[in-house]
Formats: sequence, C-alpha cells, structure tokens
Amino acid sequence: MTTCETNGHDRRLDQSGFTMIELIVVLAVLGILLGTGVPLAGAVVNADRRQEAQRELADIGAALDAYWNDNAAFPATLAVTNFLGVHLHPGVGNTAIIDPFGAGQGYLYSFTAAGVATIYSRGENGVDNGVAAEELVLRVDAAVPGTKKTWQRLRLIVEVLANHIEAGGSVAGTWPTVRAAIGLPASFDRDGFGTNLQWTAATHTLVSAGADRTFGNADDITL
Repeated sequence: MTTCETNGHDRRLDQSGFTMIELIVVLAVLGILLGTGVPLAGAVVNADRRQEAQRELADIGAALDAYWNDNAAFPATLAVTNFLGVHLHPGVGNTAIIDPFGAGQGYLYSFTAAGVATIYSRGENGVDNGVAAEELVLRVDAAVPGTKKTWQRLRLIVEVLANHIEAGGSVAGTWPTVRAAIGLPASFDRDGFGTNLQWTAATHTLVSAGADRTFGNADDITL
C-alpha cells in the first residue's frame, strides 16, 4: 500500500500565505482608501488656495485704496511699477497678484469710469466664468478713499484759511489764487477725486464735486 504524507513544514507555509479571497478583499480595501483619499487631498488643497486668495484680495483692496489716495485714480494694471512694490508688497516672484486657481495667471482686474475697481479669482474650476458667477470677488469704491482724502484736505484748509482771514489776508479771486495766498501747494487745488475745488469769495464757501465729479449733486462736499 502506498501512503502520501504531507510534510509539516510545507503545511505551515501554506497556512501562512494569502488565499485568493483574502487578496481580493485587501485590494478592494486599498481601492476604497485611494478613492476617498485623493478627493480629500484635493479638497484640502482647494481650501488652502481659497484662504490664500481671500487674504491676497484683501491686501490688494487695501493697496488700491492707498493708491487712489495718492493718485485720485486706480492703476492701469495690478502689475504697474508705481502700484506693485509701492502700495502692494509683491511677494516672491510677484505672487501677490497671481491667482492661486489661475495656473500662473494673475487675478482678473478692471475698473469703471465711475470709480469702482473689481478684482476676482477664477475659483476652483480655474475658469473665468465672469465676475457675476464667481465667489472670490472684491470691489473697491473710490468714494471711500476719495471722500476720506477730500475731508483731510478740507480740514487742513479750514485751519490755514482761518489763520489767513484772522490776520487780515485777502480771500478774493478764484480758489487757486486764494490757495496760493494762504501758502498751500498746488495739489490743494483739487479734492480727493482729482476735481478742482470751487471757491465762492462772498460766502467763504469751498465745494468739492464729490465722487461723481459733478457739481450741484447730492454728493457735493461743502466747507
């Protein structure tokens, strides 16, 4: 009679390996982990980019305010040298104006003749869908820095003009004539919006046309 005996060592090797079912289960679990891990990683990256865009848009807005305060206008582009590096810190490689979702492109920027600047990011899909369809949008209204600068100038003019009148100085003529007589520089001929101030000598009244740059409207600022 022939007998077949199984070696004990071989039996232990068989028992220590994976069965086909076990391998399938392991591969399925790995597939699930990979399938959920990639979207999660992408969500984390997009969240970081969103925070970066929000922070940079806020910085750009503050810089545009400062630029308007100095120039009574918005810069032609965000990359012009008298804006980037002067009012806005450029960052390494000028990244301060680069859209995190733009694949190396800058933030989208425009401004209107009415004095409203708009800056926005393309968002997570990386496509410019138009400002109305985007979420990461910032608007800067020139009425804010313009009005602030106008009042700063008017307050200083009040002090200097009062001293001039008290000392017996003349206030006859146009505003540039009076402004020169009280010792202020030519920049004080204009308000914070770049419009020439109007002076009425008879009533000692100085008027700014306000944000719309047109006299006789509700936004006029009168001293």
